Amino acid sequence: MKIHFFNTLTGKKEKFNTLNEGKVKMYCCGVTPYGNTHIGHSRTFFSYDLLYRTLVDNEMNVEWARNITDVDDKIIHKANQEGVSCADIVSRYVSEQDEMLELFNLQRPQHEPKVTENIPQIISLIEKLIHKELAYVTNSGVYYRVRKFAEYGKLSKNKIDDLKKGARIEIDEAKEDALDFALWKFAKEGEIYWASPWGNGRPGWHVECSAMIHSLFGDSIDIHMGGRDLIFPHHEAEIAQSEGATGKPFSSTWLHAGMVTLYGEKMSKSTNHFVAIKDFLSKYPSEVLRLVFLSISYGQPLDFTFEMTTENLKKLAKIYRFVSLVDEYSNQNTNHDNQSSEFIFTELETLIPKMREFLADDLNSSAALAVFFDFIRNINTKLSALEKSGKILSEKDITILKSKWPEFKNWMKNAMGLLVEEPNVFFENLRKYNLASEISSSEIQQKLEERKRARANKDWAKSDAIRDELLAQGVQIQDAPSGTKWTIII
Repeated sequence: MKIHFFNTLTGKKEKFNTLNEGKVKMYCCGVTPYGNTHIGHSRTFFSYDLLYRTLVDNEMNVEWARNITDVDDKIIHKANQEGVSCADIVSRYVSEQDEMLELFNLQRPQHEPKVTENIPQIISLIEKLIHKELAYVTNSGVYYRVRKFAEYGKLSKNKIDDLKKGARIEIDEAKEDALDFALWKFAKEGEIYWASPWGNGRPGWHVECSAMIHSLFGDSIDIHMGGRDLIFPHHEAEIAQSEGATGKPFSSTWLHAGMVTLYGEKMSKSTNHFVAIKDFLSKYPSEVLRLVFLSISYGQPLDFTFEMTTENLKKLAKIYRFVSLVDEYSNQNTNHDNQSSEFIFTELETLIPKMREFLADDLNSSAALAVFFDFIRNINTKLSALEKSGKILSEKDITILKSKWPEFKNWMKNAMGLLVEEPNVFFENLRKYNLASEISSSEIQQKLEERKRARANKDWAKSDAIRDELLAQGVQIQDAPSGTKWTIII
């Protein structure tokens, strides 16, 4: 299947072509670990995850890296505030990040390079740039000559004379041009440093990624991805450094995840306007956040609200209720008596290809999910009619279910990261979040036994009354082939 991405570099959606047939070299920008991981960070990580899953689902051999910026002004400031080492700060928050990856079922890359482990490679790259007169030494460090790279601005679509100084470009009177950015910063008193040909210091932010990419993958890669806020100056600077040093295209495809706001305002640690991952997980199951992000294109901005999250929790509960129901039907034995003449599950045979096609179209997860929800609605309608008719599934339907239903559930887990739990486990876990009914399992079972006796006595009024009573307490019941099942609703 052909894959298409919206390439920030070209400004259009285009067919994805790899440098080597069937192989993908991919680099994704990681976080600077100096504070709690929040929802904004996780959106980018989920985008990386979906990209990786989609490439693998299309039978591509993917080698990818996500860096850890383990030396930075903010890390140094945090360490000095607490009176600990930079390594202590990094270890604390990288551990938190790793826990997030596991809790959210996010795929880990083969490579997680750290800046401090790549100092020789960084120095080597800077030496090349100085040799080509693309960089120069001042009394505060080494800087890149932006105007010497004619294509600077091609990613952000800005002319060099119109570009504004990025937030992380420091003003320095010794610089030749205000847009020139630091490749190496000379150490101030009390700061961590490494020896270099120009003096003790540490790398600038932008050069770190270029050096790590060249060390892992060579001169060129297939995909570079990050948050939209990194287009300028970070990714623009990476292109200038890498292509300036090698003379070769740096990355064929550039993908950028949309920014996340919180109730219409930018998330900010300084104003405490953000949702930390640990706080989210105290309120909702982890799988809900994946559904939130899958419900909108990765490249679009997302305004996070708890109301939105609750709505997606309801959607997730709907999915698991449906899975539980179909599981029941898939376990039926073939019975030649009283079979329905209507084929109910024929759509299941084409469900994966339809959803896969949307994911291959610039990771259009929202359209893929729409196909699945349409399938749920259609099947629920048909099963309801089947129950009222008093008939059972056809032999053809049971055959399709036994082969295609497990395949679909496995595909959802691998390609989209959903359906990671059994339905009964999912609904039982909802009780941890105080989102569901307070009625106990034993009380529910007593009501179901009472309803069973009413149905046996053909007391339909009482049967319906018990159903309504349970529903009012947040419990939905479903009459399935093997008996009546119940699930908690939100």
